[in-house]
Amino acid sequence: MKAFVVEKPEVGRLKNIPKPQPQAHEVLIRVKACGICGTDLHILHGEYVANYPIVPGHEIAGIVEEVGDKVEYFSKGDKVVVNPNLSCGKCYYCRRGLVHFCENWKAIGIHINGGYAEYVVVPEANVYKLPNNTSLLEASFAEPLACCIRGQDLANIKLGDRVVVLGLGPIGLLHVQLAKLRGASLIIGIDIVEKRISKAEKLGADIVLNALKCNVVDEVLRITNKKGVDVVIEATGVPKVLKDALKMLDYGGRLLVFGVAPPHAKVEISPYTIFKKEIKILGSFTNPFTTERAVSLITSNRLNFKEIISHVISLNDVPKFLPIVEKEKEKVIKVIITP
Repeated sequence: MKAFVVEKPEVGRLKNIPKPQPQAHEVLIRVKACGICGTDLHILHGEYVANYPIVPGHEIAGIVEEVGDKVEYFSKGDKVVVNPNLSCGKCYYCRRGLVHFCENWKAIGIHINGGYAEYVVVPEANVYKLPNNTSLLEASFAEPLACCIRGQDLANIKLGDRVVVLGLGPIGLLHVQLAKLRGASLIIGIDIVEKRISKAEKLGADIVLNALKCNVVDEVLRITNKKGVDVVIEATGVPKVLKDALKMLDYGGRLLVFGVAPPHAKVEISPYTIFKKEIKILGSFTNPFTTERAVSLITSNRLNFKEIISHVISLNDVPKFLPIVEKEKEKVIKVIITP
């Protein structure tokens, strides 16, 4: 089968590799859509621990091609999505229900071959069935959407809350829509790319700000009558943005650190501000137990994924398109591969 393989950092190419065969408890999926994620680019550049050579891609939707002889809940022809996170079920954290901190954690597309290929093999426990009328392009958002749901659960966005979303890439645009569904009374989107700012307006942001054209802290405080907002979702992964995020929060505010910053980055913050204003700083890692909810939302048609998808490409286009994804932010929002 055809696949895009990252053989080692900075070396990725299209290759013909053996079609995988499902073991007893595994499902072979014909990949119909796989989103390109920032993690895939980190793997390409050697900035994320991966088992090289590796077929990246963890945002997978497709059709069941074959099942192992012990598979119970899936049959050939089923439309499905994948939760790529694999936990052992036996370690200290798994036994506490914290499967996303599994001491033996592995992920499809990072440690095990993923969705930049015509076929992928997945344990049955990580496969989720879709209704037959579901768009597989839209279903490929299941993994990032599940992560966003987890983050908003932690941030506890309530009816009437005022919310800032910092960073309006695919993740930020999902957060805007989810905050609206949760009943936020005010959603302020902030970015530096006009195309993404205009998308946020279409998808439910009440106010959008370009950080290159104004002092966003001053603007947020002006809009909220010098109070600040209840929740800030940091979805840029740029460490210095956290300093501004804290300044935008009202008393009792919550800061959700969602964007992935470089592991060794540091930022200077005021412990006294956190103490005095009773600010909560929350991290959110992967998607424990939220994939089923993501599938339900996708099939409910309450979210608009079409506005987020900017490009649909073939496997043949992957080598030339990955540099475009990184460098041309004015053109690219979300790219879906359709093997």
